Amino acid sequence: MMDEELILLNPGPACTSRRVKDALLRGDLCHREPEFTELLFRIREALPRCLNLAGTHEALLVTGSGTAAMEMAVISSVREGRSVLVVNNGVYGERMIKIATAHGIPVHEVRGEWTVPADPEAVRAVLAEHDDVDAVVCVHHETTTGLINPIKEIGEIVSGTDALFVIDAISGTAIEDQDLAEVAGDVICGTANKGLHGQPGMSFILCGERSLRRITEVPVRSLYLNAAGYLQGQRKGDVPFTPAVQVCYALDEAIAEFEEGGGFAARTKLYRERAALVRGQFERLGLKVLVDEPFRSNTVTMIHLPDNVTYAALHDELKKRGYVIYAGQGRLSADFFRICTMGEIPWHRLERLEQALRESIDAARGV
Repeated sequence: MMDEELILLNPGPACTSRRVKDALLRGDLCHREPEFTELLFRIREALPRCLNLAGTHEALLVTGSGTAAMEMAVISSVREGRSVLVVNNGVYGERMIKIATAHGIPVHEVRGEWTVPADPEAVRAVLAEHDDVDAVVCVHHETTTGLINPIKEIGEIVSGTDALFVIDAISGTAIEDQDLAEVAGDVICGTANKGLHGQPGMSFILCGERSLRRITEVPVRSLYLNAAGYLQGQRKGDVPFTPAVQVCYALDEAIAEFEEGGGFAARTKLYRERAALVRGQFERLGLKVLVDEPFRSNTVTMIHLPDNVTYAALHDELKKRGYVIYAGQGRLSADFFRICTMGEIPWHRLERLEQALRESIDAARGV
């Protein structure tokens, strides 16, 4: 029987610190009161600052998961009669296509293998062929497989066109080494949880100058996710709908922890060190990683299930030992599982993962 808290090794929601959990207890607050306006202004200022985008991007907060932020970004970036180009090499690329299709936005696609980074030159070719593209959408960290896409190179190509570059950075924000200040991202989508270690339920988009102009030119495609309405209101300290106030408290506290702990450089260093630790364990245990080393993220590792071990059995055995893992997605679900070192995780619990995995594999095999 485990005597410690469960460690979530899934790619979100991620574990949070006691300090962030305690922030949920700051108290009840009406979002029309000046205290909430102060909180909103503080978070909107802090998000670009702590992600090295101060002075170039403006934050819009939305109550909802990261998918809410992505849907807002996609439908608020494409003008009437124009199209979107989606870079698709995983489940979340496919989700962007579903979002556009649901709102009647024509889609062009650069489709790639799930284990290989997207090809920037393929993006260039499609843009040259279709002059109606208003936005290029790419997932930074495709958590389907733990793959990193070359957003800097793609951004350089898109910046030379009239299209906006929309980045799903939900599993990459404050985790991956690519400094967002070096990427020509017009809209960057993130979430309170995951790399920032806040609570799930609040997401955001960071809008650059070109995007701030564009969102006032697109048709209203959604009542709840209309970025132009959020922009107008939040600049005045207002929100169009009731926000998750307590989750905002937790995000406020998580940002404070993030900056007190050294900010972006320190957080990404921590994630690199975690990845090196657990991947060394996987190698010693003979576990095969799907994605080649140069293309791997700093958190998600897609691992082939050991012989004669089912995901369900491995999951249940590891949970008995205090760890929650995650299944593969789509066509990979039968043969792979994922381990993700995201959120607040005590170092000693990661050190003990190797033994827990060894015991769990043996137990799942009936050894």
